[in-house]
Amino acid sequence: IFGSGLFEMTITKPHACSTSASEAKQEVEAGGWCSAGVTQDEFMLQDECIVLNYADEVVGHDNKYNCHKFIPGQPKGILHRAFSVMLFDAKGRLLLQQRAASKITFPNVWTNTCCSHPLHGMQPSEVDIPGAVAGGNPLGVKHAAVRKLEHELGIPNSELQIDRFRFMTRVHYWAADTVTYGSDAPWGEHEIDYLLLYKLEPGEAITLKPNVEEVQAVRWLGFEDLGSAMAGGDGELAKSMPLWSPWFRVIAERFLQTWWQDLDAAIATNKYVDVSTIHRFDAPAEHHGGSGHALPRLDELYIAEQQPGANRRKLALEVEKEEQIHGFVGRNQDGKAGAKQGAYGKVPIHSFSKLDQLSRPLELLAAVRFKAGLLENNMKKGCSNPDVAFCDDMLCKVSRSFAAVIQQLPEGLCLDICVFYLALRALDTIEDDMEAYHGRESEKEAELISFGANRLGNEQCSINGVGHGDEATLVQNLGKVARVFNSLPFSSQKVIREITDKMGAGMAEFVSADLGQGTRDLAAYNRYCHMVAGLVGEGLTRIFVASGRESGALEGQGEQVWPFCADPQVEPANLALANSMGLFLQKTNIIRDYLEDFVDGRAFWPQSVWQKHAITGNLGEFARPTAHGAGKVLPLRGKAQSVAAKGVGLQALRCLNELVADALEVVPDSLDYLCMLRTPGIFCFCAIPQVMAIATLAECFDNPKLFTGVVKIRKGLTARLICACADGPEAVLSWFACFARQLMVAVQSGRCAGADGPIGENVVNHCNRIIQKTLRNSKQAETPCCGTAMQALTGRGKRA
Repeated sequence: IFGSGLFEMTITKPHACSTSASEAKQEVEAGGWCSAGVTQDEFMLQDECIVLNYADEVVGHDNKYNCHKFIPGQPKGILHRAFSVMLFDAKGRLLLQQRAASKITFPNVWTNTCCSHPLHGMQPSEVDIPGAVAGGNPLGVKHAAVRKLEHELGIPNSELQIDRFRFMTRVHYWAADTVTYGSDAPWGEHEIDYLLLYKLEPGEAITLKPNVEEVQAVRWLGFEDLGSAMAGGDGELAKSMPLWSPWFRVIAERFLQTWWQDLDAAIATNKYVDVSTIHRFDAPAEHHGGSGHALPRLDELYIAEQQPGANRRKLALEVEKEEQIHGFVGRNQDGKAGAKQGAYGKVPIHSFSKLDQLSRPLELLAAVRFKAGLLENNMKKGCSNPDVAFCDDMLCKVSRSFAAVIQQLPEGLCLDICVFYLALRALDTIEDDMEAYHGRESEKEAELISFGANRLGNEQCSINGVGHGDEATLVQNLGKVARVFNSLPFSSQKVIREITDKMGAGMAEFVSADLGQGTRDLAAYNRYCHMVAGLVGEGLTRIFVASGRESGALEGQGEQVWPFCADPQVEPANLALANSMGLFLQKTNIIRDYLEDFVDGRAFWPQSVWQKHAITGNLGEFARPTAHGAGKVLPLRGKAQSVAAKGVGLQALRCLNELVADALEVVPDSLDYLCMLRTPGIFCFCAIPQVMAIATLAECFDNPKLFTGVVKIRKGLTARLICACADGPEAVLSWFACFARQLMVAVQSGRCAGADGPIGENVVNHCNRIIQKTLRNSKQAETPCCGTAMQALTGRGKRA
């Protein structure tokens, strides 16, 4: 090793520790680590990398497979911590290694002495505390370096002194392994790399026994020789060392020359140490792309961070969120176009093929029946008034799903409910606009709180610069809605104003709340659902009862006890049953809209639920293909499919299924409410959204597509459900029973995430309760609708 000139060792025999494979497994489980009998594939599955955010803060851990997958949904893999050791001999020569051909990522390339990852769960710990970098002594990374130098190069840890590793700085880079796997490479590196120097003293020897599974050759090179080798061309060195790792190219070009020329000072002093900066570099152009179409961004971020007064952490986390969102909403696109725009915003919408729809004749017949005028439009009779005509027109534009349902209500109710809906939609437009009031959140809170008093009856009201499209038109012309509101019966005005005031105040509570990672817990989740949907149920119920068309029993207590409803012993008409109906709809919407809400920065999945399942501290984790079974339960295209399934997690599906179980718990109250209704038009109005919600829950349950876009039920199925509501309670109850059985089949067959634990047990218990309610409220246990419905839903016929 210490002779003159170049030194090269080609590895022909594997090096392994003396521990057996079974003993090695026990060591790993106990917090130790050994390589005996472990393949590259097994290392990728068992080793847990330390997952980071762009500020180099630890947010969790995941296996090497998942971290290095460059696939749609995570085009740059998962950012994790790494280290790169540059070990010099006493003559100042650098030890280089050529990675083994069997390495999964970047095989055959020449690189620095040792480059690998500190791991989660090791003893001694390889996870550094936050102050370790600032103090210039990240011991966790150094422990990892000692471990891997022995594993890869056979250097015994007894020959290395941990306090002689000099931590120099950090480099954040990414690179798709397109050189090995082509332009659609499914593998890559995305790391914050801790750079470590180590120099041997004169006369000091080290043992080199490289592991053939990790290293195929080693060389000691001087400064000039390394330059010649990396320069390319026809030189002997360049020809013998043609491939270089992208991370070492960055290190050599940006840092190593300076350090090497003053090596003693670099090793012995802090002259070149930079603990405050995370140097960021995009990969060379040949390493762009991959299966996820990764694009450069780090160079731009680094320039912004170097500007005077720049808040580096804030900039880094903002860019991270932008890149994360681009990966989530741009999957399966070419990487150049922006996110798909749809009715639900920025995320893709999952639709069913025409062939799938045409294969369901009962749904086609239902669609024909619906189009033929199944629901009467009672709003048309008042449309000679231009303001009423505006309200009717806007209703159809801002709510395609509710418009026909409201229009079919009895005369004397449809206009009242239309105005109620438009007032709440205007309020919702103000709440949802994250741009108009940016930096002026206190003004937004004031607008929401005072909306009922200042806007609702103001016939000159116009709000500009808020909302988009038809919603913007609605708030710009609120004066027209106000004129119709002022013409309504006083009893309806009173209810609409009171509910609008309560809802506006409730929305204001959440304006300044940080909802980027969801609501705090189930109590906050339920309260939000009450504010935006439970109150709607209260208002509708009060209007129905005040009209004399429905019984006061609707205003009573159900099975669910809500903290925001009065004690039924003190106030029997506490509207708890009405709240349950509203909460069921809102919980379904929140479950379905996971990705859209996360992209918008206002998520509602409760932290107390999702944090039980996540392996990082980020709700966005579930949108990664590595968290929702991509490749295993959700096929991918091209080379991504061949690697996606290995190591993939199902934590997103388990969380989803737990929230579905939570929503199912309130369904019995909804069924009781529906069965108390005696006016056909009101029943249809209430039943349609409820049966659509249970259908949507059944479609969302255990569905990985929910984490890649908006999941919707088939249009033909929607038509069948609307027809069932027009046919009356028996048909509606049979559909509820069918969807409950569909969910039970998924659990009892064991084919869903969490089927054999508390989640599956809760789903089955709640579905049994729903079926019991349908049987109790139905005159017959089975109707013809139920059998055909189940077959249409599952394709299993009698077996289902």
